[in-house]
Amino acid sequence: MKILIAYTSKNGTTAKCARMLAEKLEVSHEVRVSDMNKEDTVSPEGFDVVVLGSSVRMGAVSKKLKKYIKANVDMLNAKLCAVFLCCGFPDEFEEYVSTQIPKALIPSLGIHCFGGELKPREVRGFDRIIVRMIRNSITGHDFEDGNYTGMLPEIIPEHINILADRIMGR
Repeated sequence: MKILIAYTSKNGTTAKCARMLAEKLEVSHEVRVSDMNKEDTVSPEGFDVVVLGSSVRMGAVSKKLKKYIKANVDMLNAKLCAVFLCCGFPDEFEEYVSTQIPKALIPSLGIHCFGGELKPREVRGFDRIIVRMIRNSITGHDFEDGNYTGMLPEIIPEHINILADRIMGR
């Protein structure tokens, strides 16, 4: 089975999740991982399964993801298809899905939340300030001191495994 994992990632979390999923699937399938930010968008044609991923930033998924879905919606709906979102606030996941994923897309393998990360050291400029503020509001401490009192967002490997199992079970 040929699988395409196409994603957009701003700060690397979505890329990390795409690679984790690919590692699970490469054991028994041909997998192509495509970063929509770095290469021409890969057509879903010729793939048996298409998995699309995006980060959620400021409550919105990537415009590139939305554009890709719009351009390929009929082909995506005719294939085994899944979407995963990486977000620091999984409690908001259902709202992100209902407001950000184009209604015309009906992913047969579902829409999945892979969690997220807040890593101020890995972002630049205004994004770093925002991440620092969010992280400090969660932890109650300056992120530099390492004494966290709150739960920080994390990638959820179990959710990646669930999607991999669904794909391999097809």
